[in-house]
Amino acid sequence: MAIILGGLTVYLVNQFLQREVSSRADMRTIATVPVVVAAADLNSGTRLDEVLLNVVDWPESSVPEGAFRTKSALLQDKPPLILTQAIKGEPILKYKLSPYGARGGLPAKIPEDKRALTLSVNEITGAGGFVMPGDYVDVLHTTTFGRSDKNPVTRVILQNAKVLGIDQRSSETDTEPKVVNAITILVAPFDGQRIVLAAKTGDLNLLLRNEFDASIVETELVTYKDLLTEEPARETKVVRRVRRAPPKPQVEVIRGLEVENQTVKEGEVRQQTPAPAGAQ
Repeated sequence: MAIILGGLTVYLVNQFLQREVSSRADMRTIATVPVVVAAADLNSGTRLDEVLLNVVDWPESSVPEGAFRTKSALLQDKPPLILTQAIKGEPILKYKLSPYGARGGLPAKIPEDKRALTLSVNEITGAGGFVMPGDYVDVLHTTTFGRSDKNPVTRVILQNAKVLGIDQRSSETDTEPKVVNAITILVAPFDGQRIVLAAKTGDLNLLLRNEFDASIVETELVTYKDLLTEEPARETKVVRRVRRAPPKPQVEVIRGLEVENQTVKEGEVRQQTPAPAGAQ
């Protein structure tokens, strides 16, 4: 009986040790590459430097497109500005950076084919002070211009315009509602001309959009007739439906004293690997 129990014990211990060795070997086979990440939370418009960056080991199979492998490759001779807020541990990506040599401020956030246009607003025309840098708005124009009956009409003259700043603030970190006197939006040159002319011939109002909705809808002219007739609500016709992607969720992986942030792709399922002893 003792011989049988001893043999069984040796067999079970041997199987356990083999599984431990196999799991540790699997963990060692995960290939990693260096990736430059933010060493602290970075606000929009921050000029990057050595102190604000870290290089971490990132799983090679999930390196984001546009990531940098070294600080020198990212900074070069004239470090760029980061155009959108980055959290600590987030990879620094090319599309989030200004051109090299940009002098900073609002001009660095304007693409080459766009322009910044400032509109005069108040607590009513500016959506009650809820419009913040980074939001998207539609622009309404109410006017009697060109109307033989001299009755005002309202039309949408611009959709899905990004707000660059309110008054003289362009930071996207402050989200407290505030009534301001001016809002700066990003427009194409021709749209800018139309809005300036519209401001001379009538009143402008802003419609605040859902932060993820970039759809372009078919609009109609609204007249007094639409106010006086009792008609069922008109169906909104979407010309082009686009949704801005929400920020990708990140998870914090802790192995012993090493802390690593990883972006989780939507629908991605990873097989959990047993953590080494002492990991959390």
